[in-house]
Amino acid sequence: MSRFWHRNSALVVPIAPVALALAALCTAGTATAQIVAMDFHWAPCAVDVDGVQKPPAVFYEVFVLRGADGEAFAATVDDTVWTLDAEPDVMQRICVRGVDAQGNPSQFSEWSEPVYFEGQGSDGPVPPAPELPQNYPNPFNPETRIVYGVPDDLGDAAVLRLEIFTVDGRRVRTFDVDRSAGWHEVTWDGRDERGQASAAGTYITRYAAGTMVKTGKMTMVK
Repeated sequence: MSRFWHRNSALVVPIAPVALALAALCTAGTATAQIVAMDFHWAPCAVDVDGVQKPPAVFYEVFVLRGADGEAFAATVDDTVWTLDAEPDVMQRICVRGVDAQGNPSQFSEWSEPVYFEGQGSDGPVPPAPELPQNYPNPFNPETRIVYGVPDDLGDAAVLRLEIFTVDGRRVRTFDVDRSAGWHEVTWDGRDERGQASAAGTYITRYAAGTMVKTGKMTMVK
């Protein structure tokens, strides 16, 4: 079965002369197709990070980073929304910059969190470092999928743990993990180690791989 995931992130962009915030990624379409449409949205801001008033952008330039191919100019848009035709089995990110009426470009935004989905019958590329994308769906009820990436240079003796904690540090669940290089997925049904249903609220996903630790937040609703 093909698998789709994306990471959500709110990235505050240091901009001069315009300020921009790259908002969460949202999906459009499904992973059953060879191409998945991913909608990106960013919100303009009237004040830059130094608190100095700047002219607003009149259009935006979008750049895409596809796998090992490097970055490339993708589009010019008048609105703060752009759709990426995401390709299967390729890690993809975007960044944007605004341009004001005088043609002055802003600084580039930070790169978005990666977008990746597996084509039919493919395991996808092995991540170069441990990765913990945002769980999907989020918020969720009654269950959510957690994807984690294992690099091929993780030693046999290295730590590999995937756990869920409450925000006050209480461990709720520990998952069995697959140590083989590549992308793997577990499903959390909202229950603890004893099989008891957890309360609605915010939880922390903690992924430890070797000396690196990745964390993420997720929200269970009732």
